[in-house]
Amino acid sequence: MKIYNYISKGLVALLFVLAFIACEEDLGEVGTGIVGEVNFDTEMIDDLSVTAYSMNYPLGVQTNGAPVGVLGVYNDPVYGKTTASYLSQVVLSRTNPDFGENTVLDSVIFTMPHFSRQVEVDEDGNNTFELDSIFGNSGGITLSVYRSNFFLNDLDPDSNFEDPEIYFSNDVPNFQGIQGDLLFQVTDFVPQPDEIILTEVTFDEDGDPVLDEDGEIVKEFSERISPALRLPLNVDYWNQNIIQREGDDVLLNINTFNDYFRGLYLQAEDPDNNGNLFLFDFNQANITLYYSFEGDDDSGDPGEPSNDGFGEISLNFSGVSVIDYQNDFNPSIVDAIENANTDDGEDNLYLKGGDGSIAIIELFGPDFDGDEVADQLEVLRTCDNIIINEANLTFYVDQDDLGAGGGALEPERLFVVDFDNNSLLIDNLIDNTAGINGPINTRTNHLGRLVREEDGNESSLGQSYRIRITQHVNNIIKNDSTNVRLALAVSQNVNVDNTAIIAGTGGIEDARRTPISSVISPEGTILHGNLSTDEAKKLKLRIFYTLTGDIDPNSPCGQILGLDN
Repeated sequence: MKIYNYISKGLVALLFVLAFIACEEDLGEVGTGIVGEVNFDTEMIDDLSVTAYSMNYPLGVQTNGAPVGVLGVYNDPVYGKTTASYLSQVVLSRTNPDFGENTVLDSVIFTMPHFSRQVEVDEDGNNTFELDSIFGNSGGITLSVYRSNFFLNDLDPDSNFEDPEIYFSNDVPNFQGIQGDLLFQVTDFVPQPDEIILTEVTFDEDGDPVLDEDGEIVKEFSERISPALRLPLNVDYWNQNIIQREGDDVLLNINTFNDYFRGLYLQAEDPDNNGNLFLFDFNQANITLYYSFEGDDDSGDPGEPSNDGFGEISLNFSGVSVIDYQNDFNPSIVDAIENANTDDGEDNLYLKGGDGSIAIIELFGPDFDGDEVADQLEVLRTCDNIIINEANLTFYVDQDDLGAGGGALEPERLFVVDFDNNSLLIDNLIDNTAGINGPINTRTNHLGRLVREEDGNESSLGQSYRIRITQHVNNIIKNDSTNVRLALAVSQNVNVDNTAIIAGTGGIEDARRTPISSVISPEGTILHGNLSTDEAKKLKLRIFYTLTGDIDPNSPCGQILGLDN
């Protein structure tokens, strides 16, 4: 997938520094002439027009190219039910393998690590973990893993294989053959935080397993593994389909293998409507075959034969993958989104991750005189003697509607982008908190965290998000930059800049896009819009400014700045 950050971060940062230096020089010259004459107290405009409304993805949203996998069932008490399944190619850890002579497949293990963090280590070296990125109830799901017979394309045949293939959130049900051989099924599956301790058989000098006094094979500690779904699979199946295919064209290279073994389909179901949904790192997920052999094989270092008698080969989750979202949403919310007033805005904004919805925001109100520039913006561009210190949008959570469902998981972060140009805002690129303190506490100057009723208590109710767009607004007013529409979305990780195509809005070069960090998030919220009946929580654009010269209070500029009050 192409990454549509059209502005190079390094170039933008450099240009911003140069511009800042130039502005400092200009302000120094201006200040010399006005010190003692002008009041530099900060003023605020808080009645500038904003139009905001919700938008969903009626034809789906791109889900290939996501940075993580999503799997499970999430019953949002407000929005409704989302089921996420996962279709992925797998890639051999080495092609055209040599398994040695008299090869015996000893075991086959499926591993899918959970996102977790270590919280404690005892004196014996045992680790205690906490799971991360788990959503929903404590009940289990049914996880069925199939060999897929559907071929996923890397490149789009309709573009003469020049553009990447795009797959959308609702494509998978139309694919033929995704439920091939059932490889395994787990019922009532709930991710567990337990550390996994691996052991290995002890052998004597003759190569025979060592037995204890009871005749049991002696095993020794081998390795500690962080929490994961780890299951043994049917040896005969994998022996027939991988080991015994040694020397065949199907294992010769990546292309022949992808055509032979087309992938895995991980299907989630929730018969009791009490399941869970989780994110996982597909880069660490695999099926590994462990075998013994005589002579030499090629499982050692590249180009070096191995003769230790034990080898392994893995099918790694890699290549093309698609998240399959199936929604059963609250009809009243769907109706409100699909019938949103795009001219005047709405009283509520519905933000939902996954194949959900975003909010579109238009600044400075209508263009009554028809010159393609909002009337308020035209007036502000005449205000020469001001410095814009801050511009922000504060979004208040509508707990009357959100809390009605009870127990809704509120997103910690929101993400805003230039919707018309599919790019980040300049405020994002120059945020000096970017990339530090993890995904929850990064880019907080631009994208403020959820403010809760009890600070530091993530289970308390959310109150508001403050999104600072100072440089963006400054460029529109002072530098005549285009007043583009903004898109606001929930975000699982604001460090992830990639975007996803909204189906039906254009081709790969010109389609409208949404942050991919929203597509991987199951969470949702409801915010007060610009037509909210709660005046204190109505969405407004606020600009804090300083006067650098005299302005006639009765002029259009003076009036919009509130100097005539």
